[in-house]
Amino acid sequence: MVADSVGASSAASPGLLRRVEAVVFLTVFLDLVGFGIVIPMLPFYVQSMGGSARTVGILLGCFSFTQLLATPLLGRYSDRHGRRAVILLSLLANAVAMALFALASHQRMLPLLFASRILAGATSGNIAACQAALADVTTKETRAKAMGRIGAGIGLGMVLGPTLGGLFSGLGAWVPPLLAGGLALVGFLGALIAMPETHPVAKRVAAKSQTRWAALQDAPRRKALGMVLGLFFAVFLSMTTLQVAFALLVQARLGWGSKEVGYTFAVVGG
Repeated sequence: MVADSVGASSAASPGLLRRVEAVVFLTVFLDLVGFGIVIPMLPFYVQSMGGSARTVGILLGCFSFTQLLATPLLGRYSDRHGRRAVILLSLLANAVAMALFALASHQRMLPLLFASRILAGATSGNIAACQAALADVTTKETRAKAMGRIGAGIGLGMVLGPTLGGLFSGLGAWVPPLLAGGLALVGFLGALIAMPETHPVAKRVAAKSQTRWAALQDAPRRKALGMVLGLFFAVFLSMTTLQVAFALLVQARLGWGSKEVGYTFAVVGG
């Protein structure tokens, strides 16, 4: 386990920067592979447990709502206690959530499925923490390139994840989420061994500093930031609407199953 810390006042050494970038890429990639494995199949899981399309929407909404509440708290925690702790917590909790998902699928327990998605949403702060970690160790000149690695990890994960979900869905409903949990555990072990703390004690904010909620409330007054947030809202609204409706629509109209849906999501990148 590493115990070193990277200073935020200047760029990290090339070797240490490459290590942080590699761990961040692997963390984001494995997280999105796991996400991509189960999310396209979620309507079929809910349907097999007696739920409706409305239930699918509520289930996805539970994840997003708890994520909305928890992400500012996790962000503040990472500012006060470091990025590494949040990344490790998110990965380990995601592994547990996917194990609960697999158990719910095997036992056809809809309440347990809700519990797994709520836990996943409440601890889904690893991507934001990874972005902050890269910001800690890069300069203004190198930051955009480093952040691009996160985008690459997300894109590759959202292609490979649904593909694996489609391939393994025929082995049993519990297999894809268990595979996703295993990948999260691999990511946790990798970060535990190789991820340094990028946010040193001297740079951590005090408890009375501005909270993330205050920053979010201030965002609409900043025109450029407000436009970016509005654009992201529109994009993710369309994406989540597709996640809810697509699988059930093509099942009803075309007779598709989880394999075909997984492959389709892989083609469009999640």
